[in-house]
Amino acid sequence: MAKTLIICEKPTATVKIATALAEKRPKKGELNGVPYYEFERGGKQMVVVPALGHLFTLKNLKPMRDYPVYEIDWVPTYEADRKAKRTKVFVEAIKELAKDATEYISASDFDIEGSVIAYNVLKYLCGDEAVERARRMKFSTLTAEDLCRAYDQLMPRLDYELIDAGIARHVLDWYWGMNVSLAMSSAVKVVEQRFAKLSAGRVQTPTLKILVEREREIKAFKPEPFWVLSLLLELDGEEIIAEHATPRFFDETEADRALAACKGKPAQVSAIRTRQYRRSPPIPFDLGALQSEAYRCFGYTPMWTQQIAQALYQVALISYPRTSSQKLPPTIGYTKIIGQLGGIKQYKKFADELLGMPELRPNEGKKTDPAHPAIFPTGEKPEKLTGPQQKLYDLIVRRFFSVFGKPALVESMKVELDVGGQLFFIHGRRILDEGWLRYYGKYGATEEVILPQLSEDQELVVKEVKFEEKRTQPPPRYNPASIVKELEARNLGTKSTRAPTVQTLYERGYIFGTQITVTDLGIEVVDSLLRYCPEIVSEELTAQFEREMGAIQEGKRDKEEVIAKARIELDKILEKFRQHQLEIGKQLAEAYRITRMKQRILGKCAKCGGDLKVIVSRATHKRFAGCSNYPKCSNSFPLPQVGMIISLNRTCEQCGVPMIQVNRIGMRPYRMCIDPKCPSKAEWGKKRAAARKSRKNEEES
Repeated sequence: MAKTLIICEKPTATVKIATALAEKRPKKGELNGVPYYEFERGGKQMVVVPALGHLFTLKNLKPMRDYPVYEIDWVPTYEADRKAKRTKVFVEAIKELAKDATEYISASDFDIEGSVIAYNVLKYLCGDEAVERARRMKFSTLTAEDLCRAYDQLMPRLDYELIDAGIARHVLDWYWGMNVSLAMSSAVKVVEQRFAKLSAGRVQTPTLKILVEREREIKAFKPEPFWVLSLLLELDGEEIIAEHATPRFFDETEADRALAACKGKPAQVSAIRTRQYRRSPPIPFDLGALQSEAYRCFGYTPMWTQQIAQALYQVALISYPRTSSQKLPPTIGYTKIIGQLGGIKQYKKFADELLGMPELRPNEGKKTDPAHPAIFPTGEKPEKLTGPQQKLYDLIVRRFFSVFGKPALVESMKVELDVGGQLFFIHGRRILDEGWLRYYGKYGATEEVILPQLSEDQELVVKEVKFEEKRTQPPPRYNPASIVKELEARNLGTKSTRAPTVQTLYERGYIFGTQITVTDLGIEVVDSLLRYCPEIVSEELTAQFEREMGAIQEGKRDKEEVIAKARIELDKILEKFRQHQLEIGKQLAEAYRITRMKQRILGKCAKCGGDLKVIVSRATHKRFAGCSNYPKCSNSFPLPQVGMIISLNRTCEQCGVPMIQVNRIGMRPYRMCIDPKCPSKAEWGKKRAAARKSRKNEEES
């Protein structure tokens, strides 16, 4: 009997695909702990086996002693990264299961990364013949219905356009990241005679430049004084603020004149204007919009949102999240999904209302994605979800309902007041018909300001005339969500890579804080490169290569041609860098020293007033917090050994010692005080066990 080998991206997808395609219950097997499933379909023997994400990665073939380095090839991930040793058993299991296969199917996520993952597995573990014979399943959800349809409508060949675009992206990112990072580290080594780990990237460095530009705007900002005049009124027992027609007075004399004119005067209603307007339903979520909304509603970073959404997709609760589409085609089955969601108690009344409408038509946006529709719930019933997963799932479901809702009807009222010849306004607002806001609930809450019945010429009592001096504020700092949105607007990176790019800047010590602040090191990296090699931080050059990789994906450009062009550009850049290596090295070395020194200080020592600093033990090579006044003061605390430690510049409310944040690659940051005996850590043992279990489950999925 012919044997078909189906390659999945993760273990969770494996069981979903096997269960969906099997004519009878699939048989589960294991090879060195790697799960796989066997079953029959249409007289064929089928074997579904997972990868564990990327099983292969690019690596230099010779030691990187100097730059540029272009001799690279794909190698098993465990050979390039000791932390990826678990991938070895997956490589061995797939090799074994592929021995007698005659047909091959790529069933990884239908995007650039998924296509590259499956291609490398087929090429390096199954052979070139497997690549030529392989076919592709294309699906947007892991529901049984969608998976069966994808199998019945198999693409006759692999999606080479996506594969080539993915390979080109990996190669360009390696060339840029490794060579420029090596160049910067080497420049510091020439000056300091010691190694400094610095990094740059094709998208990372232009992103840092955007953040530095905002940092400079904030530092260069000179606040101007202005004056605000308002009234405190009492209407039907409630206090209401009336605003002056001039929101800000920048001339103090003019402000004083207005204040004098209205002091001791009643407020007379001179006009009442009302208008009604319709507030259209929102459009469906693409990944960027989901990340922005999750940050607004829950404070989740874009990276964390992306990881949660991926976990929801892996258990078939939502469609593929890494999409740029804002459209929901009728083929997803609006009625069926809404009906299934109605089987969940909290959504039943909304589902019933929508199904009672004469027509279901979503309010769509303009953006499309050739691979996937917008993000939508599949209708599958959730079983066990973590708190963050439940919150994000609820947001996605309610957004899906909302796009089918009626516009909300809102009435606004503007009341003009004459106070001693000065014009003031009172603004009221009320919702006449909730429309889609009913479905979106707290996520779309609109604050109502209900005004009492008023009439023209009516006099109102002024309780207080408020006169405040204020100062103009600098432009706001980017936060993790707004910088991701800015990258999308500037066509830098992709929907999948923008959040990880920002996370990398945190991990490299170039930025810190929720309201993003750039460190001295981050500023000097950008300044030195702008001065001597501006191409490295060029948004246009980065966006140009993004466009060319998009052309590869559309089948309009050849990947080798794009890679060759990139090498020529990079050669020019690195040659210019080498000519100014000493100057760049001096700038970076000093900034590196200052930034590292600042990052080591966690706060003040409560015993002697010295600085508590991160210290690495010469004996154990473990880090701990110790006092700068040692040996006079021996106050010390243990520190986490994994992750970047960032001072929060505040102390614990319960024990008074400094608070820190720990950022770990691919995981949610956590905050803690550094005293292990703090009462706040009484439940930490249970929480750690739960976190370890959660991490293991996420890794498996």
